[in-house]
Amino acid sequence: MSNKSLEIRPCFVVEPSKRLQNQYSDPVNDEEIVGFVNDTEKLIKHLNEGTKELDVIPIVGMGGQGKTTFARKLYNNDIIISHFDVRAWCIISQTYNRRQLLQEIFSQVTGSKNKADEVGELADMLRKSLMGKRYLIVLDDMWNVMVWDDLRLSFPDVGNRSRIVVTTRLEKVGEHVKCHTDLYFLPFLTLDESCKLLQKKVFQKEDCPPELREVSLAVAKRCKGLPLVIILVAGTIKRKKMEESWWNKVKNSLLSYLGEAEGYSLSVMQLSYDNLPDSLKPCLLYMGMFPEDARISVSKLISLWIVEGFVQNIESGSLEETAEDYLMDLVRSNVVMVERRRYNGKVKYCQVHDVVLHFCLEKSREEKFMLAVKGNYSDFQPSDWEESRVSFNFTAELSEFALLTPEPFHQHLRSLITNYGGEFRVWNPFHQISKLRFLKVLDLSSHGVDPLSSAILHPLIYLKYLAVRTKQFDFHPGSHLCHLETLIVLSFKSVVLLPIFWKMENIRHVEISNAVLDLENNKQWIFEESSKLENLRILRHVSCPINDGECMDVLLRRCPNLQELRLTICSDELHEICNFSPKLESLTQLQLLDLSFQGRIFSIPELHLPSNLKKLKLEGPHIVSAAPLIAGLPCLEYLKLQDWGTKSDEWCLRDIKFNELKFLKLVSLGISRLDDPEESFPKLETLVIRMCHKLEEITPSFADIGTLKQIKLIGRRTKTLEPSAVKLKEDIEEIEGCDRLNLIMDVWISKKHCRELRLQAQARRLNMRTAAKTQAE
Repeated sequence: MSNKSLEIRPCFVVEPSKRLQNQYSDPVNDEEIVGFVNDTEKLIKHLNEGTKELDVIPIVGMGGQGKTTFARKLYNNDIIISHFDVRAWCIISQTYNRRQLLQEIFSQVTGSKNKADEVGELADMLRKSLMGKRYLIVLDDMWNVMVWDDLRLSFPDVGNRSRIVVTTRLEKVGEHVKCHTDLYFLPFLTLDESCKLLQKKVFQKEDCPPELREVSLAVAKRCKGLPLVIILVAGTIKRKKMEESWWNKVKNSLLSYLGEAEGYSLSVMQLSYDNLPDSLKPCLLYMGMFPEDARISVSKLISLWIVEGFVQNIESGSLEETAEDYLMDLVRSNVVMVERRRYNGKVKYCQVHDVVLHFCLEKSREEKFMLAVKGNYSDFQPSDWEESRVSFNFTAELSEFALLTPEPFHQHLRSLITNYGGEFRVWNPFHQISKLRFLKVLDLSSHGVDPLSSAILHPLIYLKYLAVRTKQFDFHPGSHLCHLETLIVLSFKSVVLLPIFWKMENIRHVEISNAVLDLENNKQWIFEESSKLENLRILRHVSCPINDGECMDVLLRRCPNLQELRLTICSDELHEICNFSPKLESLTQLQLLDLSFQGRIFSIPELHLPSNLKKLKLEGPHIVSAAPLIAGLPCLEYLKLQDWGTKSDEWCLRDIKFNELKFLKLVSLGISRLDDPEESFPKLETLVIRMCHKLEEITPSFADIGTLKQIKLIGRRTKTLEPSAVKLKEDIEEIEGCDRLNLIMDVWISKKHCRELRLQAQARRLNMRTAAKTQAE
């Protein structure tokens, strides 16, 4: 990759930005689209009108031209949503798995996650689920005609104007899949559209200053109408957006690139990379360790950055907070995209565009930073490896070859992450991996591995990150990994946390499915005070027997600095516990608590919770009875209640006030009415109701909560709430004159019924306006 034209180099050092209270409120990667207005109208006609037969509409364009963004605009258009009974969106990518694609489409179409054992059975289930429905399927980023051949028989043609949209870079793929509609070649942005997009990404909600309009037009002209190039350039410019000299330096660096437009995109990516602070460059290149189109968990990414040593805690605060700052700087530089946000605007999942991923892979190979092995045997030549980090993107053939190769990995390897795109299978690599004495990162969670003991990993004395999926994991009493910081175990059988676990003094993040705190055979160790996990911040999926109070005491004493805890309090059928009060107030740094009560527990009259708690999930019997104590938490912003014991007709909220609550989720509550919501939830922004089958309406007084922005109804049993929810939205529009309430209905609900509700709402509004006009006259 040549960068001779890239004369500009960073002449300043920018540390990761300070944490600001409102840093997540800015729509850095929003869905608003600049341009494509005429194209949208034309494609909507193709989707809604034309032949009654099933039609495939190919959208063709180069990487970074905006195919996915344009298709998403069509997919979310109100006219399209109301026209089709069911919709599904599926990303294909260069490496694909037929079974996973069928499962993903089937899940979106039916709302069911039932899985078939055989691919043929799943294909038949998908076909039957689409029969009689007018459906829209988007197959995004198709590279291979074989994908279409594998899927096409699952899409029935019953003459009801069903449609399939395929986005692709390859004209030959578009020719192969098209039916009645010709290929649609996505145009480049005009100069005016390019300038508008550039100014929007640099200044966001502000207007471009008059003195910068001319230079912004000149920069936009150099971007050649490519949206991705414009966005990357904007990420570089906005670091010093008010300095005209900086705009000119960026403009002068965007000299005509001698080669194809794809290469031009990569050269602009080089510009963005060069102008990142040095602390962020390895964080960006590390994105190449994940597969194309991967939905990357921010929690996992942050843990990896920390153990790799990329995060330098130069200020007060935790490493996790600093790493989150790094991520937000990459997002603001437009090289990392937000895939999904949490209730408070923080990023939960992120992605990188495939052009950015390609740059990361090429730059990493050039700098010997990391190597991504994928594809076929010819790529698998460990004798040539010089990189200390390897991402192993398995295909079925490569997986077989790895099993046959006695020593596929160099002993200098520091990080090994496997990603498997084929059918799930068991792999036993430990006779090879145990020889990698300098290994720091080992992620085998995409595979199943044989039953595993910590003793097998004992030779890996530098190991800091371990993620595995196995039927059974055991802590060996005499062996622990003293440097381990992150431990993720997806185990089918329970994992008992033996005393040796509490000696892992560097551990920061523990996530073990079916982990059990059981000290019955370790009484002599309970009262030792020396072993504390001072660094542990995240502990997920731990079970504690309700009849053994010492387990809870050990948890509280050994993990004083927890910030996130997901805990199950369980009892067996022999115990009938009528009164249990978990006392967690000593965890003063705890911000997220997921507490579940399982077994024969009949009442929970009292909860002792830390005052700093921001997010609380409670599941169990008679949970709503604890509302007065929960409401007393001064910082609580998120509350989920899942209650399988309540039979009350009304959840009376009188004199109960959740002062800071922004997000309320109610699941399976046996209540028929919510009382006084406007007094109890003064700052509520989102209300989610799932499977509350006795609840008959959304109380009209929810309209009086001025901060309420969204109501989401999930599941068939919430169908009775639709009329009151639509009327609530209508009342707000009528009273306030604005459409501030976003109403989301689950995909299981009939789109035809939703159209009817919308038409009824429009008719009611028209009648009200007519009556008001008549009265005025």
